[in-house]
Amino acid sequence: MAIRNPLHLPRIEEEDIPILLKALKDILHGMLTEEKRADTAIRHVLRNGAYSAEQRSLIVESGYAMLRTWEILKHAPWKADPKPLHYVALWFTLAGGTIPQELRNRYMPDEIDALITHCETVIEQDGIFAFFPAWFNERCIKEIGNELWHDIAMSQIAEPRVFLRTNTLVCNREVLIDALAKHHIKAIAIPVNDTGIEIASSDKIFTTDVFRKGMFEMQDIASQMIAPMLYALPGQRIIDACAGEGGKTLHISALMQNKGRLIAMDIHEYKLEELKRRARRAGAWNIETRLIASAKEIKKLKSSADAVLIDAPCSGTGVLKRNPDTLMKKSNTSIDELIAIQNQLLDSYSSMVKPGGVLVYASCSILPSEGEDRIAQFLASEKGQNWTLDESRRWCPAKDGFDGFYGARLRRSP
Repeated sequence: MAIRNPLHLPRIEEEDIPILLKALKDILHGMLTEEKRADTAIRHVLRNGAYSAEQRSLIVESGYAMLRTWEILKHAPWKADPKPLHYVALWFTLAGGTIPQELRNRYMPDEIDALITHCETVIEQDGIFAFFPAWFNERCIKEIGNELWHDIAMSQIAEPRVFLRTNTLVCNREVLIDALAKHHIKAIAIPVNDTGIEIASSDKIFTTDVFRKGMFEMQDIASQMIAPMLYALPGQRIIDACAGEGGKTLHISALMQNKGRLIAMDIHEYKLEELKRRARRAGAWNIETRLIASAKEIKKLKSSADAVLIDAPCSGTGVLKRNPDTLMKKSNTSIDELIAIQNQLLDSYSSMVKPGGVLVYASCSILPSEGEDRIAQFLASEKGQNWTLDESRRWCPAKDGFDGFYGARLRRSP
């Protein structure tokens, strides 16, 4: 049932087509009218409908596949402002589906044949670049080159692989694989670290006792490689300065073996509340959350931490296949604004590292302007004179098969 190509439908039972079309319409309505994120809109639809497990899977996969073609759907030559159901019909038809006769008058606009022809022509002319905004194609070509961006773009319209991180506070990887096997979930160890595994689908996993016991977290392999760059040790004082909902925070806690003090900070209280919930399930008890209400919170921690992680707010262009709605509200200007924030965070949050300590900067972006360039500018600045670069790594979606990430470890002079 998995959709490997956003313009190729899986086999769908005829009786499921009306259910799928309505669900997709409601997802788009939630995004376009209520300005929900894709994952939030999809969860809302699933929560408010009586669907079988197979239908839920079909809705999720199809919803994300449709959003990966949004740039093509949006710029079709519509005669009038299209409604969500018209976008759905266009994608469904482009992907090889047939709208049932009883729904055609409602869903299918009069110009559907012309729209299909236009979209097919655009895809034939522009290839993979048709799936992304022109401004973004231009930026990527400028920053990473036409050939590499082409390869990355191909990887970003594919269905994402499902990776888990073993929670070593609870078990090791072999125990996790065996526990999943009892639920008929086959897991494969990923050799680049000692925590990562891959499973075929996440459909059943969150209903198992393996999840309830906190034995794993869903986390891409590249993301799993960031926390170890801190070289966190039991008993240290570590700060996760942009903790969000805590994916990397929980990993750091496991690396510290629950010993020492781990301060998780963020500007959004609701994210820290979610972090607390996840920490309870994971058995991560050495985490203290702090809301960043003002610059005073940073000043209080000056020169206090053995290591600080800045998982910086960024364009999210390394995880487009997981969040295909990312570029719907992005622009060159908004990315430049994020870069300015990244500079500010490096200048300010680096002050929390004690002499001789470590700063790790990370971004889930494919753009050097949000990675290597930021570190180079920081090191060349006045505040960067007391820092040296220990390590700089980039994970490329096209080459590594994981999400796009950048990570750098800096060390403050003693």
